[in-house]
Amino acid sequence: MGTGFLTSVAQSGLIGRMIVGFLLLVSIYSWAIIIFKHGGIARARARSMRFLDQFRGNADAIVGSYNTRPDFAPSPFARVLTAGLGELALIMAIRSRTTATTRALSAVQVDGLERSLERAISEEVMELRRHLLALATTAGVAPFIGLFGTVWGIMKAFAAMSVTGSASISSVAPGVSAALTTTVAGLAVAIPALVGYNYLMNRVRNLTTQMENFSSEFLSIVERNFGSR
Repeated sequence: MGTGFLTSVAQSGLIGRMIVGFLLLVSIYSWAIIIFKHGGIARARARSMRFLDQFRGNADAIVGSYNTRPDFAPSPFARVLTAGLGELALIMAIRSRTTATTRALSAVQVDGLERSLERAISEEVMELRRHLLALATTAGVAPFIGLFGTVWGIMKAFAAMSVTGSASISSVAPGVSAALTTTVAGLAVAIPALVGYNYLMNRVRNLTTQMENFSSEFLSIVERNFGSR
């Protein structure tokens, strides 16, 4: 493979070599994103699962002491909880300055708390998805870059054939083979990028669903402890 591919690249001309070199750099960048994001998402999920175990073991006390921020390891779920407790503390501080005689939350206040949780989840999802657009762009554009190199190479091959006046397979085949090299390179870059993008997006979607479930669980605990009217 090495000899045949490198020979074809060498025969592809300056444009072909530039395209293959560019695709090689894009491939390295794509693989770096895949490896980096896979590790980051895996760590986020592991920390979030540990957080859930700790939170569920003392959920009512944590929500009840909303002015105290629990010392959890950084994770998407912990940051969502922090946002929820911060909003709950703000609501209760405002209520303490009014004529409210109970701790019961109104439907409007519960709705505001829910929106604060949704904002926190949106921010976490944006962070988890960061750099993934580059993979989607690579998967969509790389084949066309390779195809451009192929069309350019075939044009050169036919132009050379018209100059030499020879239409034999032996005279055309090297140029066509070199031209097709860029298409192969484009597909070799696009396929891993597409697979990596779909895999990572599925992991992000799973975490998003779990964060939304945690948000609902948090709201249920708030309503159990503070009621609503």
